[in-house]
Amino acid sequence: MKFQIQKKHIPYLILLFFGLLMFTMGLLNHYLFRTATHDYGNYNFAFWDYSHFRLSQIPTFKGNFLQDHFSFSLMYFVPAYWLLNWLTHTYTLIIIQVSLIILSAWYTLKIVQLKSDNIWLGAGVILYYFLLLGRYTAFSADVNLAIISSCFIPIFIYYFFIKKYLLAFAILLLSLFSRENIPLWFIFIFIVLIIDERKDKKAIWYAVSGIIISALYFILLFKVFIPMTESKEVSYGLFNYAALGKTPGEALVYMLRHPVEAVKLFFINHSNNPTYNDVKAEFYLVYLVSGGFVLLFRPKYIIWFIPIVAQKVLNDNPTRWGIATYYSIEIVTLLPLSVFLAIASFKKSWIQKTAIVLACIGAIFMTIHKLDHSNRKVPWTLNPSKVKVYSKKFYTSHYNVKAVNRLLATIPDTAKVSASNYILPHLAQRKSIYYFPNVKDAEYIVFSVYDNHYLLTHMQNENERNKYLGSNEWEITQHSFPVFLLKHNSKGTLNTNSIWTEADTIKCNYETISEKDKTILFSNGEKAEKTDLLSTEQARSLTHSIKLSTEARYGSKITLPDITQYDYLEINVWGLCEELNQIHLVSDCGKNYHFHCSVNNSIDSSGWKKFTLSYWVPKNAVTTECSMFIWNSGKTPVYIDDLEIIKKKLKLN
Repeated sequence: MKFQIQKKHIPYLILLFFGLLMFTMGLLNHYLFRTATHDYGNYNFAFWDYSHFRLSQIPTFKGNFLQDHFSFSLMYFVPAYWLLNWLTHTYTLIIIQVSLIILSAWYTLKIVQLKSDNIWLGAGVILYYFLLLGRYTAFSADVNLAIISSCFIPIFIYYFFIKKYLLAFAILLLSLFSRENIPLWFIFIFIVLIIDERKDKKAIWYAVSGIIISALYFILLFKVFIPMTESKEVSYGLFNYAALGKTPGEALVYMLRHPVEAVKLFFINHSNNPTYNDVKAEFYLVYLVSGGFVLLFRPKYIIWFIPIVAQKVLNDNPTRWGIATYYSIEIVTLLPLSVFLAIASFKKSWIQKTAIVLACIGAIFMTIHKLDHSNRKVPWTLNPSKVKVYSKKFYTSHYNVKAVNRLLATIPDTAKVSASNYILPHLAQRKSIYYFPNVKDAEYIVFSVYDNHYLLTHMQNENERNKYLGSNEWEITQHSFPVFLLKHNSKGTLNTNSIWTEADTIKCNYETISEKDKTILFSNGEKAEKTDLLSTEQARSLTHSIKLSTEARYGSKITLPDITQYDYLEINVWGLCEELNQIHLVSDCGKNYHFHCSVNNSIDSSGWKKFTLSYWVPKNAVTTECSMFIWNSGKTPVYIDDLEIIKKKLKLN
């Protein structure tokens, strides 16, 4: 018997399509080495830790996972670790999270179907659920408690609506224990449920009880439970609302005493950085256009957004105010339910259909528009390669994925490992894992030479990697460029001079001048600089240097010669300056790769400072131009001398 698609099947086919899309995005991001130590490395370690009945320090935090977030969510899924992890390994949490997202969509559909038998409302709400921008930007965070915990909300609301209060109470408890913001959010959810079920005394009684339970738990959470997890080394650091107060209690008092000022904070930039002036406005505009306008006709549904919007836009961190990463996930989880409950309440069919079409068109327009980072107020908060599933870059990796996976498979499961940012999540399920360049007692180090620790400068990262690449205490056992695997050899001694092949070097001491075209030349005869910057006021080696002043801040753009894939470039220059971080050594490879150094690494007896910028030529840069230049950002002149460009390769056995 042939299966024929009927109208009633449409919502489920939409759910199937987008469910597969969500799994594809989550799994591919991890497979292609785009998941990061923050958050996915920490989550994978904590998941393994809980599953082995341990509570250990996580790779990027002084304390354990419970001290970072008072949440039991990962503990809920310990059985899934033992059921699935033998097969799914570090992909398990992604599978769990995407499954919850799909389950949340399913229950959103079921709630709408309770309120209306209009098939287009059901199809519309599922389509809308998966078209919202925040559903895709959340992939920037890989796996996150906010994404997981918000999925419980539609499930709870469904069982409350069908009056299965015992089951709803169980979901309520799971929700309350899943994340710190949930108790406050539930107070407002229950207020909406009271309004919605105002004719049902039993429902009102349960909702009032829910408010009391949520409020009591919220107080206990911040007065008792969170302080119990704190230590001298680790204190709770996620209540960041300096504009309101130091604690939730102080924040509440401030809002009661200064309601007008508190409301203003929802809309103004309360940081000292004008870069974030319109970030809040962008957030409101995106979700108003993406169907939020419907709530203006049923404002009761705005109520349960108040605490989750407040936690965004009142935070000290301006990145949280807008549409970045997972910081809208609670909104996009509850907005489909709110918008389509509002639409279901409209009496006329044509109004319903019009609202459905406008909401979905607005959502897809805003999603595609804002996934282009050039259309965002804060472009750097988006990693397009992780979220733009319709882009070719989404399906490519900087690594030879199969080769790197074979390399990682050689590391014993019991070994202590130090790994860089995008490698660590694949190795985090073990007793001891460190975030490179934190090595401690690691037996193995594995890093990509393009994988910088975000708290360190580019050159600090380079120096840390080269320290271990050049040490006889560490043996390079395998490599699949740009990834290197090193094993500890306790008998070795440091020898940083043994790792490089013979280098090609060109120099410029600003003494050789071409009279033909009035340019200063490198030792190989190539152009280095224009003569109008030449100066005899100061010199390090002979009689000339170049002078960069407020009238002429920039040296010439110098094209780096004969660049090939995986070359290692080292640029050295000496500068004489009065101000700190005044001299900048910059190199670009095409539009996508930018390297910078403004900190000297040595100083000679005459006060000249040596600046070094080194990097591996990126894989895709060989088809584009690599160049460098020097500039002066200060108020006083600087003098530049003895420029040297070295090209070398790593010596591997």
